[in-house]
Amino acid sequence: MKLWQKIWQRSEADVYVKSFDVYAPKFLVRYFRKRYKLDKNRYHELEKNLRSCRFPVTVPKYLAIATFYPLLLSPAFFLMGYGIGILIASYFGFEALQWIVAVLMAAVLTILTRFLILVYPKLYASHRRRQIEVVFPHVVNMMLGMSKGGIPVLEMCRVIAEEVSVTGEVGKEFAAIVNGVEMFHKDLISAMRYVASTTPSQRFADFLEDFVSVIEGSGKLSEFLDFKSKHLMDEREKYQDLFLNSLGILAEIYVAALVVAPLFMLIILVVMGMLGNATMQFMKLLIYLYMPLGGLAFIWLLSSMMGEQEIKWTGERIRKSRLIARVSDNGRKPGFTYPSPLKRFSLRISKSLKALIGDLGIFVYKPEYSFYFTLPAFAILLLFLRLNLETIFILFLIVTVAPYAVLVEVRNRRIRKIEEYIPDFLKQLASLNESGLNIVSAIRILSASNLGVLTSEIIKIRKDLEWGMLLSDALKRFERRVGSMVVTKVTSILLRAMEAAGTVKDALFTAATDAQLYLELRNRVRNEMFVYIVVIYMTFGVFLFTIFVLSKNFVEIFSNMNVPSTVHTQFQIPDIEALSKLFYHTSLINGTVSGLIAGLMGEGELRAGLKHALLLAIVTFFVFNFLVGV
Repeated sequence: MKLWQKIWQRSEADVYVKSFDVYAPKFLVRYFRKRYKLDKNRYHELEKNLRSCRFPVTVPKYLAIATFYPLLLSPAFFLMGYGIGILIASYFGFEALQWIVAVLMAAVLTILTRFLILVYPKLYASHRRRQIEVVFPHVVNMMLGMSKGGIPVLEMCRVIAEEVSVTGEVGKEFAAIVNGVEMFHKDLISAMRYVASTTPSQRFADFLEDFVSVIEGSGKLSEFLDFKSKHLMDEREKYQDLFLNSLGILAEIYVAALVVAPLFMLIILVVMGMLGNATMQFMKLLIYLYMPLGGLAFIWLLSSMMGEQEIKWTGERIRKSRLIARVSDNGRKPGFTYPSPLKRFSLRISKSLKALIGDLGIFVYKPEYSFYFTLPAFAILLLFLRLNLETIFILFLIVTVAPYAVLVEVRNRRIRKIEEYIPDFLKQLASLNESGLNIVSAIRILSASNLGVLTSEIIKIRKDLEWGMLLSDALKRFERRVGSMVVTKVTSILLRAMEAAGTVKDALFTAATDAQLYLELRNRVRNEMFVYIVVIYMTFGVFLFTIFVLSKNFVEIFSNMNVPSTVHTQFQIPDIEALSKLFYHTSLINGTVSGLIAGLMGEGELRAGLKHALLLAIVTFFVFNFLVGV
């Protein structure tokens, strides 16, 4: 592998390292260094959390950071408090109150900011622990496949560290092991024990301790990893049951808090408004503040829970090398001349357009490229059409979001179809390798078999080989074309096993078993979560029907009643147009949020919910424009 490729891959793994390369005054660092040396036990927990986060910062410097930046922001906090204090002082008529509020707010916000900076490593370590335990079973299966292929332990650790797009936080832990051996010249056992003592996951620490014991006792790594793999997959199934139960509880909370409760409050506020109470402002707060913020908070909660269920694309993880230079031959001084920024921008645009026009399949590979065409089209339509705000939102969904959602769905379906045949492909490949054929010959034979959508990809691999490409490069091209986590894991195991030994049947069978177990668990989750999509659609239907009845019948009946003049002071006729607009906006917000949540619950991916949000928003548009008549 070229040096710049290694640097790029390592930069992906060490993004979190650069996040704390911040300035701190030296005198503060020296001050906290003295305090740290006098009482190390006082800062033991902070030091442990910093090591668990793998932040390259010492305790004294982090304490200096946590002190310097809150003090730096304190004048802004004071001005903010002074502005709020002016409002409070004008209300109570006490001029000195504005200074009291300013000082108190500056002090409270400064202390709170310092506290948040100090508690951040603990929160991030807890986040890393969850991420490690999610990916850990699949990493053990990768190690099992590589051990059966005869790969040494240190090389095994290096592979996991390099494949950080697949191994995630576990890859960063193994990167710490590799750095300990290669950079700090520790032996492998000491490096593993150090990582075991500093990792935030106790399960991963126990694994490393057992792994070290097997190495020291000259035991068989393949048998140990096989046992651990089965044990972790059993735990994984138990976790899935607990996860599905938790998801059911969250679905009920969502229905109660963001569907039933707003609907109930709207009915109460409408009735209270008819009885003379000023409730329009409360209704606006409920619709424009509570529902969107509550929906975003619920989406964030689901996303944090379902990160492991999300369909992730590895994409091209190697940055292309570019040299935008031209040789000067116009009589001037010879050498390289760089084009102007405008010229570089125009070249980049023309190159992108040529790539898009030349290969329409790139829209499926990268659906976000559709925005290059749909956003300008939407802007042009806005120039020629005079529409209200709600129709503009629906037009935006149809023109820009709909093509993107369709392309995302096409890609998701294609990836799922390819992944379904991966276990069969690996088993057939292993059987042919066991019969004496090498991998290249086996791929040629399998290119003529019936493996569904995967067959076209195998044919592309065969063609790459026929054109003289190395098998490793052909498999890497296959990995980047598909962009699936399953394919990336399989390719990594296969490539490393081929480097270590000629026969890779054991590694192939292990990779096939791991892929099959992963797909079975994912399909089970998808099937059981389909129920919650139905629940969300039903609750939105009930919500929309109730809003329709409320706006079409209930409000109009009361507005058309002949109210006696003696009662008119206590009974107010509602503003039908304003209420209809509020109900319309309520349904649009509820439909959009419900659609996104349906995608998260059903498919574990936020952008998969765009099609649901689009459908629910369009249904709302037709109901209010053609039935209610907004």
